[in-house]
Amino acid sequence: MKGMQKIGAGIAATTFVLSGGYAAPAQAAAAYVETECFYGKYRASLRAYYYSADGRKVFNRLNWYSSGPNLGTDNTVRIRIREHKPWGADWTVKEWILKTRKGSGGRSINIRTHKYYGYSYHADLAFTFDLPGNSYKTCKRSRTRSVG
Repeated sequence: MKGMQKIGAGIAATTFVLSGGYAAPAQAAAAYVETECFYGKYRASLRAYYYSADGRKVFNRLNWYSSGPNLGTDNTVRIRIREHKPWGADWTVKEWILKTRKGSGGRSINIRTHKYYGYSYHADLAFTFDLPGNSYKTCKRSRTRSVG
């Protein structure tokens, strides 16, 4: 399924539309980076959407999903957009800590990155699961690939 989505995005990016006697490129499909983390039978995933504008990346949407047997309704998702600095520690551009129920959730955002050479950006995810028996467990922090 992931392969099909990526193929579709490539086709959309190379489709041309006739307009006023010349071929103009159609708007490309939104790009995204994704990651997932696990705690036993429980799974959380994150997809961070972005596009390029004026030599920058603009993150514009976060979607997350959680699943697992008897997962409760008091879950917490922690998402950060991070800037990778090749000479030091990564820097958090923006962070969200949100209560969420089982299943999917999302948020529209508008995070414009710097256009300095050598900077790249990624999103990372930590998810606290509301488990049966009034127990909470957090999956290890995971991160998407970098874009820049």
